[in-house]
This record gives sequence, C-alpha cells and structure tokens, in this order.
Amino acid sequence: MTSIKTALTSVAAAGIFAAATLGFGAASAIAEPPPPPPPPMQGEVPPDWAPPKPNEFFDGHPVVWYSGWGGRWGVWINGQFLTLSSNPVTNGG
Repeated sequence: MTSIKTALTSVAAAGIFAAATLGFGAASAIAEPPPPPPPPMQGEVPPDWAPPKPNEFFDGHPVVWYSGWGGRWGVWINGQFLTLSSNPVTNGG
C-alpha cells in the first residue's frame, strides 16, 4: 500500500509540475502595448560657421543641425542620427 501511495504522489507531483511548466493554472500574462513613438527630434540652432543646409527634407524626414561630432547636418530616423554633411571643423568624417 505504501508503494501505491508513493507512486500516486509521484505521478501527481509530476503532473502538477508539467502543468505549471506549460502555464496551466496560472494567470496568463497580457503584454502591454508598446509605448507611442517619441516625437520627431528637433534640431539645434546652427552656428554662424555651419555649412549651408543641404536640403529641407531627406526621405520624408526634416534635415536638422546636430552639434555632436563637431556639428553636422542630418536627419533623425528611428532614434538614430544619419549624417548628411562632413565635420566642418576638420573637413572630414
């Protein structure tokens, strides 16, 4: 009788473990919707020594001045800055 109780206990424990592993009996997690996209990043006021603006728009995105890397014209796409001009200070990359 003891071996039957042990066997039933083992089978029940294995079944509960398998059900828990598969997610049965637990409250299902509902994913939160993604946050709204950030507003388009605005550029900075270009300094007097900045080269002329290459264009008003690039691929539907406004061309803006960004002072990073010595200052460049470019566009913000998906949170990353795509440069459209070279560094006016070093006249290069």
